[in-house]
Amino acid sequence: MADTNHTAPASLERETVQSITKLVLAALSLLFVLYLVSVLPGVGRFVPGTSVTFAAVIGAVVTLAVVGLLLSLAPALAELVRSAFEGPDDVVDDVASIVHLFVVLAAVLVAHRGLEPAFVGLLEGVTWVYDVVFLALALPPLAILAARLYVSLDPISELLADRVTGSSADERD
Repeated sequence: MADTNHTAPASLERETVQSITKLVLAALSLLFVLYLVSVLPGVGRFVPGTSVTFAAVIGAVVTLAVVGLLLSLAPALAELVRSAFEGPDDVVDDVASIVHLFVVLAAVLVAHRGLEPAFVGLLEGVTWVYDVVFLALALPPLAILAARLYVSLDPISELLADRVTGSSADERD
């Protein structure tokens, strides 16, 4: 007999897990298709009038799609963390925020790596500009991530100590 007594949080959690799974599968599928495209004849040739190959252009398009998927995955993962972890709200929110910021930072790094073949060839003589632009994009999420990690050290270590020793803040006071 099927259990028909589902609560809203379980429903939300299932939808979140389904969304995350769908986004991850889409990203992996895109990477697999990119690999298949990369072995096609002629994709290693240069786009006429440029120093960029067709493979680099296709790779840039796929990279943008993967970055988009990662950016939509970040809030979904944060929501999953909020619904999956038990503990003080501030600690759970800190961990969810850390996960969110980490995925955003990963998206910036994926964009840097994946767009490089398409753009660096066009920046003859000033290729350093490409790295500076992505450094400027990566520093804000990294700085916020570092600050969030620092601020959450005490609450997370207290929670872990309580869980390991079986005590609580009330018992220590």
